[in-house]
Amino acid sequence: MSSLTNRYGSPKRRLAKKTRRNMIIGGLSLGVIGALYLTWATTSGVDFKDQSFVVSSPTQASAVVDISKDAGQTAQCEVRAMNESYAIVGWKTLTVGPSEGKGRETTRFDVKLRTESLATTVGIEECKIVKAS
Repeated sequence: MSSLTNRYGSPKRRLAKKTRRNMIIGGLSLGVIGALYLTWATTSGVDFKDQSFVVSSPTQASAVVDISKDAGQTAQCEVRAMNESYAIVGWKTLTVGPSEGKGRETTRFDVKLRTESLATTVGIEECKIVKAS
């Protein structure tokens, strides 16, 4: 045994059960806190819904969308038109500023887009709050 100890060093000691348990509890706690933070941080505060769309020509399309947000906030929504291959053929940024109301409001918009080729679908890609008052 002493020749192995001289060659490889003394065997590593295991962690005590209490230390191991505390490390597991700490790691799980950090994981739960991290998941809660990511859930909270990615909530944008704005909801959106595509209502309908119309493709008028190979160069024109429009979408009717509902955007819900707090009245004092400014939201920015990206509206896109895609062709049958799911390539983006038109894009527009819609900025919805604060309004005089209070609480959460839903507003309907008719967004017109220019397209570079015939679109097969039009709708909101994403929305986010850009300025809160």
